[in-house]
Amino acid sequence: MARSIPVRLLVSAIAIATAVACGEHASPTSPSQPSVLASRRSGNEDNVAECVIPFDYNVSARIGPRGGKLELGRDNALVFPPGALLRETTITAHVPAGHVAKVQFAPEGLTFVVPASLTMSYSACITPTLGVKVVYLRADSIVEVEPSVSNPRTQTVTATISHFSSYAVAY
Repeated sequence: MARSIPVRLLVSAIAIATAVACGEHASPTSPSQPSVLASRRSGNEDNVAECVIPFDYNVSARIGPRGGKLELGRDNALVFPPGALLRETTITAHVPAGHVAKVQFAPEGLTFVVPASLTMSYSACITPTLGVKVVYLRADSIVEVEPSVSNPRTQTVTATISHFSSYAVAY
C-alpha cells in the first residue's frame, strides 16, 4: 500500500501537466496576429474582425451644411445628413491595407450636430453571421461600440457616428 501512494502522485502529476499543456493558451503553432486584433476573450467582450484589405484607399470631399456623401470604396460610405456640419469642411478618409477593416477620418476630433451614417463592408473579414458592429478605436484599442445594424446578405454594417477618429469592423 505504501508503494501505491508514489504511483498515484506520479499519475496525478502527469494528468495535471497534460491538462496544463493542452490548455487554450499553449498553442505553439498559433499564428501571430497584428496588435489591433483582440484575442478571443471570455465573456461579452468585442473583437476586431480579422480581414484582408489588399491596398490603401484615400479619399476626400468638401461637405457642408446641406450634407453629402463620401464614398470609401466598394460598399463603404459616410453619409452626412443636412445639418450635420455647420460649415463647409474638407473631410478625408484613409482605409489602410492590412488585417483590419478600419477607416481613419480627418479632421481628427470633428464633431457633428446631427450624427452621420458610416457603412463598412465586412466581406473580406472573418466574422460570425450575427453581431457584427462598428467600433471606435483609439491607439488600436476598442474604446466604444457604435449603434450598428448589420446586413448579413450584403455583408455590410452601418453605424451612426457623432465624431471623427478611427472606426473598425468588430463582433
